[in-house]
Amino acid sequence: MPGGNKQDKLTAAEHATLWSQYVNDSLSVCILRYFLNHVKDKEIRKVLEYALKLSESHITKIKGFLSRENQPIPVGFTEKDVHVDAPLLFTDVYMGVYIHIMSIHGGTRYAGAIGNATRQDIRKYMKQVIDESLELFDRSSDVLIDKGVIVKPPILNKQQEIDFINKQSYLTGWFGKRRPINSIEISGVYVNMQKMMMKIVLELGFGQVAQSREVQKYMERSRVICRKHLETLSGLLKQSNLNIPSTFEAEVTDSTIPPFSDKLMMYHISTLLSASIGFYGEAMSMTQRRDIAALYAKMIAEVGILAEDGMNIMIDHGWFEKPPIATDHEDLSKKK
Repeated sequence: MPGGNKQDKLTAAEHATLWSQYVNDSLSVCILRYFLNHVKDKEIRKVLEYALKLSESHITKIKGFLSRENQPIPVGFTEKDVHVDAPLLFTDVYMGVYIHIMSIHGGTRYAGAIGNATRQDIRKYMKQVIDESLELFDRSSDVLIDKGVIVKPPILNKQQEIDFINKQSYLTGWFGKRRPINSIEISGVYVNMQKMMMKIVLELGFGQVAQSREVQKYMERSRVICRKHLETLSGLLKQSNLNIPSTFEAEVTDSTIPPFSDKLMMYHISTLLSASIGFYGEAMSMTQRRDIAALYAKMIAEVGILAEDGMNIMIDHGWFEKPPIATDHEDLSKKK
């Protein structure tokens, strides 16, 4: 049947999408339940309630897909990984910022995943979650803009002219006078700064409440590297006298009682770091100044090592759940 039908088996790509989304949404449920037990701001509460409703509906839907395929349901994260009655760790403002940035992550992830979907019912479901992510982005944007929390990206001089580049020096940036950063490069820098700021606050809070000394040290190491990257990116904007986004480290309380398990916190930071490699890579591919591209390459390498070390910690503690994997026919032959 053209376009695929509901009886087709899940492809590896579709299985991966559903598996990953289940794990990530189970994490979101834990985070959001804790947030909702503390949030006081009515507008931010409404956004969080909508986000929780989406995550819970995704989990139900994915369970149905996997069960019909006789595939195991991931463990993901459960009530064992969250203590909703733990004292407040983040303020209402940060809760709003967190869900805003996570809506961007979700929309980007789903938009990429639909390109590998062939089964009609999976494509329909992916279009649904993309629409939901956009709606969550809209709702969180409206609330944060109204409250003056979001600083808008830089605005360029109105006296722009249509022109064509006729000198190779446009691409340079190593020596001598550098041209001002262009709008495409500004966009990549700004969005990466926003994501980095959200992650730095998580690392600060998580390091403060982590029970394992190893996890505490990892959160501090990650925060130092992310802070360095933030300063590098902000420097690119400051060189052209452009504004930079607000920081939110002040939105962490002094609580040291963990609302989340070390397993959840390690997974969350490690996956956000891995995602940042993709966002850095996209920005790098669009930049037209060689020095900026080199900065992204260096940051990608640093984050890659950091993310791998985080995965190793999770593996050592038995926290890393194995994704669906291809059959090892050679191993089966040996067993036979």
